[in-house]
This record gives sequence, C-alpha cells and structure tokens, in this order.
Amino acid sequence: MNKSILKPVIAGVLIGFGLFFIPFFILRVVLFLLIAGLVFRLFAGRRRHFGGPFAERRLAFTDHIRHMSDEEYVQFKQRAAQGCGGYRKQEFNSQQNTQS
Repeated sequence: MNKSILKPVIAGVLIGFGLFFIPFFILRVVLFLLIAGLVFRLFAGRRRHFGGPFAERRLAFTDHIRHMSDEEYVQFKQRAAQGCGGYRKQEFNSQQNTQS
C-alpha cells in the first residue's frame, strides 16, 4: 500500500513543479528572443537600407540600366545569367582565340 500511493504523489509533485516553473522558463525564452531580435535589428538592420557608401553607385547603375537600348539590355541579361565572372571569362577566351 505504501508503494501504490507513493507513485501518484511523486507524479503529482512533478506535474505541479513543472506547471509552476514552465511560465518562468517560457518567459525567459521569450525575453531572450526579443532581446536577441532587437540586437540583430540594431546591427543588421542598417544594412538593409539603401544608404551607405555605395548609394550613389547603385543609383548610377540603375540609371545606366534604364537608359539601355533593347539590344544592350538583352546582352546584359545574358551576361548576368552566366553568373559572376562569366562575362570576363568569355571575353578572355575570345581574346585568346583572336590572338591565336
């Protein structure tokens, strides 16, 4: 009889202990996430804005694209589809072919 009442008592104490401390744990996790998000926004959020040292270059590049003719824009898109350095590699290979 001693063992039959001991298990429910221990289970009840553990469940009560868990229900009592879960709100404090959840509150700590939520506060940590809020503070971490605030710090992230303070430091990383500035990079998302259009300002910065290269803002004028970006605007000039945008104007350059806007004033392209249709043929130039098609060539630009083809070069961009090749990825970084694809145009330079193609240009270098064509220069080597013409020299040979």
